[in-house]
Amino acid sequence: MAAQGCARCWLSLPALLLLLAAGSAGSAHARWGGQGTSPHLQSIFLGRCAEYSTLLGPQLRDKNCTAIWEAFRAVLDKEPCAVLPSDYDPFISLSRHSIPQDKSLFWENNQFLVTSYAENARRFMPLQDVLYGRAADLLSWCRQENASELDYQSCPTSDDCENNAVDSFWKRASIQYSKDSSGVIHVMLNGSVPTGAYPVKGFFADFEVPYFQKDKITRIEIWVMHEIGGPNVESCGEGSVKILEERLKEMGFQYSCINDYLPVKLLKCVDHSTHADCALNS
Repeated sequence: MAAQGCARCWLSLPALLLLLAAGSAGSAHARWGGQGTSPHLQSIFLGRCAEYSTLLGPQLRDKNCTAIWEAFRAVLDKEPCAVLPSDYDPFISLSRHSIPQDKSLFWENNQFLVTSYAENARRFMPLQDVLYGRAADLLSWCRQENASELDYQSCPTSDDCENNAVDSFWKRASIQYSKDSSGVIHVMLNGSVPTGAYPVKGFFADFEVPYFQKDKITRIEIWVMHEIGGPNVESCGEGSVKILEERLKEMGFQYSCINDYLPVKLLKCVDHSTHADCALNS
């Protein structure tokens, strides 16, 4: 049986050399540190846009998803490390819409918890639940370097270059989301992250907080959530959370901070119903 198995996997020398060459070419093409362009990017984008404008935001039925895609696609003509946030201005202009007052939800290190709690914008409307955020959420895209086709092997991250297509997109989207937010602003942080709940260099710190509109915001409510059974690294008034509180105070905002905001904690406890952290007091 061993001999038979070996015979079935044997390759001729030319075939082996061809296979090795193809593998080397594929590895050499992986130019960047991030995942490549998402397969079926255009289909996913247009489908999400159509679903959003038809089912989730019927008041947006006048949005032209094809035109929105074309504005987005135009950025893909640029070199992978030469995309600026402002390059997405036409796309944002076409896809932008109002955000209900008191429904904005910002976050750091809590993306899937935020998505679950927001419940398709029915409870809150975080960035990934506005049209321009939903269309691109969790996708990757970039053009090949010195070529006209999309790169499906790899795309640059911030470690490769600052002005990459995906980071520049979320910078521009974050700025717009902040400018359009009003009323009570909610922020969900992760107090179990070893590096701190509020990254002092990050999308929230650099591209959202600076663009809060003072005349549109009544107050800011911070929720510091901790993992069920996980470490309590930081809480309200501690470490980086205190830095955020002091920053908001200096900016003239009214704010409050809550540790383990109960509605969100109860949602987390759905997956940990027998854990001691989820025991309800009688």
